[in-house]
Amino acid sequence: MPNSQPDLVSWTGDSSTQPSMSKISDSRVSMSACPGLEQYDSQTKTGWTCNELKMFVYYDGNLHGCPWIVSSFVKSRDPFAKTYDDDFPDYIGPTKVSSSCPAVPLAPYDVSWNENYVVHNKVVRLQSTGGVIEQTLPTFLMENGKLCNGNNFDERGVYCRFIAQQMTFSTSGCDNAKVTVTPEPQPITSRQLHDMKLRVDTTSRQPIDSTCRFTYILNMY
Repeated sequence: MPNSQPDLVSWTGDSSTQPSMSKISDSRVSMSACPGLEQYDSQTKTGWTCNELKMFVYYDGNLHGCPWIVSSFVKSRDPFAKTYDDDFPDYIGPTKVSSSCPAVPLAPYDVSWNENYVVHNKVVRLQSTGGVIEQTLPTFLMENGKLCNGNNFDERGVYCRFIAQQMTFSTSGCDNAKVTVTPEPQPITSRQLHDMKLRVDTTSRQPIDSTCRFTYILNMY
């Protein structure tokens, strides 16, 4: 990793003026700055440390004003683990966002289960089928109680995408093993933030009561 150079994963601007990137410094930090790395480390024969990279991003083109954002993450691979398990996953570090644009107040923004008004709690009632029931539940970014639609290509839509890219999400899971929810991130140009894939195993034909918890954190660099 110390000798690796960064790769551009995606760029939505002019293809003729893609940004260039280089690594400035590499310093070791606390393992707490790399979520999941300690568990990952326990599964490999290689000793892992958490490092923070300082990057330089240069773009020789028109930014068309604010807001704009640079989103980056580090993917690390254990070559020794791959020798005995070719399917062993890479470690992907947390996403970091950067911009020189003015910060935006976050007070007007919220997350809702309903695109028409803010709903923080949702009750789902399903009829047992004796099999597995699946349902998709979308979540939405709201601004001042109204849908903040990243699919709109106007100034408001730009800021909706700007905010959505800086949100972090975590799930505490469900308190019944027969109920699982898998979050599926949606493109920043979508109306939704996530599609929550709800899966309920009703093969036992017994009543199931479960609570699932999710946390959205609105960040601003």
